[in-house]
Amino acid sequence: MKIDKNYLRKSIVDGKIYPVQELIRFAKFNNNFYFDPNFELGGRGAYCLKSKDQIETLFRKKLLNKAFRQNIDPEIYEKLRKEVNLWVNKEIVKEHLM
Repeated sequence: MKIDKNYLRKSIVDGKIYPVQELIRFAKFNNNFYFDPNFELGGRGAYCLKSKDQIETLFRKKLLNKAFRQNIDPEIYEKLRKEVNLWVNKEIVKEHLM
């Protein structure tokens, strides 16, 4: 998604405000949860800084439960964690190729 303006969002891990380009998004759409790195899905979103420490804290403390105000199944957390890890590995490869 092309982002024209410098939109700001709050990270659910540390509560600080960052530009959207520095964050990753998790979306709740039709009562399902998705990892949304391209900001393409509608619905309620929760944001986390693109750092391994914050991503690990997000899953360890199950902060998506608080952000979406409902308990999320451990299977869904595991699915989201796998998707995020695959995405992080792809981003690392892209950075090394550039």
